[in-house]
Amino acid sequence: MRIRSDPLVCIGLLALLLAGCAPTLNLDARRLPSQALSSQADSPLKTQLAAWIPPGESGFHLLQSGQAALAARLALAQRATRTLDVQYYLFHNDTTGKMVAASLLAAADRGVRVRVLIDDIDTADKELGLATLNSHPNIQVRLFNPFHTRSTSLLVKGWQALRESVRLNRRMHNKVFIADSQVGITGGRNIGDEYFGADRDLAFIDLDVVAAGAIVNALAQSFDTYWNSEAAVPASALPITPSDKRLQRTARRLYEFRARQFDSAYGHALTVADPIPRLLKGDTPWRIAPADFIVDPPEKVLKHSKSPSNLLVGQLAGLWVNPTRHALIVSPYFVPGAAGMAYFEYWRSQGVQVDVLTNAYAASDVPIVHAGYANYRIPLLEAGVNLYELKPVAEPIGGRLRDLRSGSSRASLHAKTFVFDDEHVFIGSFNFDPRSTLLNTEMGLVIHSPELAREVTDMAEDAMRPERSFQPRLVVETVNGKIDRHLQWTDVHQGRPRTFDREPDTTPIQRGLLRVLQALPIEEYL
Repeated sequence: MRIRSDPLVCIGLLALLLAGCAPTLNLDARRLPSQALSSQADSPLKTQLAAWIPPGESGFHLLQSGQAALAARLALAQRATRTLDVQYYLFHNDTTGKMVAASLLAAADRGVRVRVLIDDIDTADKELGLATLNSHPNIQVRLFNPFHTRSTSLLVKGWQALRESVRLNRRMHNKVFIADSQVGITGGRNIGDEYFGADRDLAFIDLDVVAAGAIVNALAQSFDTYWNSEAAVPASALPITPSDKRLQRTARRLYEFRARQFDSAYGHALTVADPIPRLLKGDTPWRIAPADFIVDPPEKVLKHSKSPSNLLVGQLAGLWVNPTRHALIVSPYFVPGAAGMAYFEYWRSQGVQVDVLTNAYAASDVPIVHAGYANYRIPLLEAGVNLYELKPVAEPIGGRLRDLRSGSSRASLHAKTFVFDDEHVFIGSFNFDPRSTLLNTEMGLVIHSPELAREVTDMAEDAMRPERSFQPRLVVETVNGKIDRHLQWTDVHQGRPRTFDREPDTTPIQRGLLRVLQALPIEEYL
């Protein structure tokens, strides 16, 4: 009998061998349920907020700049006296990640109960740090939907992903930071330098919102639901047992690192940008408005939902905030699919103006998702939808797009927000694509506020200016008796209009790759 030498078989056998040698999670690790602090419990934050937010109502403040967004999180960690609940898809071990970790440790040292829930997609090289944080008596860390075999090998992780593709292809994309069940921050940002204006090579254009008052109860309840779900595994299950000395050494290094950062130019900029002191003193007014919190159930990652109404998209539809005049969609990863196209075509048939802001191919950090979007450009334009594609480098014309700073070589849109009829605004983690709709768990706030809607619209319209975005348009020509439909892009560069017949700012190799990706039958996974 001949043994097959198929390379795929060899790779599979090697992956099995490596996986067999790798440590695994202790899935029997004890996981005690816990709940958020009651919003009725006394705390300094509650006392300060009571002066500005009436009982039973909610207040909001947009965080447009990355520095303000980080400063707000650090300020809330510093002011918390009872609890901090932190839930993220990504939590990087970089400058801003270390600053946040140091602030969580400092709060725990003051006696604050800290709960940290992180999706397991990017924790392979962070296990020791997470286990060390978890060893603090006031800090609990849990991993959501974890890989059971623990290995930094991409081969092993890839083999697991193939073997358990249904489960491991579904991730927790939620993002929330809650202090004392009184103030929460949610939106598009993960924890990492590129989200907070600290990465000189990449600046994500993103959007968060600070929420306070009655709506925070819903944020806290959602955190509890995820924290206590069967998909959340305590970090004590990791095959690592850090020592007390390691915790002390880690804390000392993080505190020293944070002190150095606050003495730097970036740290001084954080102090200036921090909105929390002004909000708590009333110097910056809260936007008082009704709001709805919508969120996918954590079970979405474990099985197909039999009732779409339970998912975020079903909850959004149930709010009946469909536009009658204008719909603005801002999504970095935009693949509308058949359902999305049906909505856009219906809205246009009713005379609704539809504007979509997404990334240009040159600005996208995920080319395969851009390929999914590219397949819909002509149908969208034929339906009368206005498309705008953010450039990777902005024109130096000033304005509010502050994250496009001169030190960044490339910008990429990461904000996820919708505005309907200049009255209702969604801000959250949801991308307008099949992955957010069907696979990942998502969350967000629908705030019914013309003032906030105007702020978000102003930000988007600033980004849609021809100096900052390309605008695709459909060209219909008759060539040799046949109708030809193709795209052109227009913009303004150094005060002069330009027209492109190909994807702007791309190479022939990039355009060739895009054509290959467009042909792949993988839309449902984008």
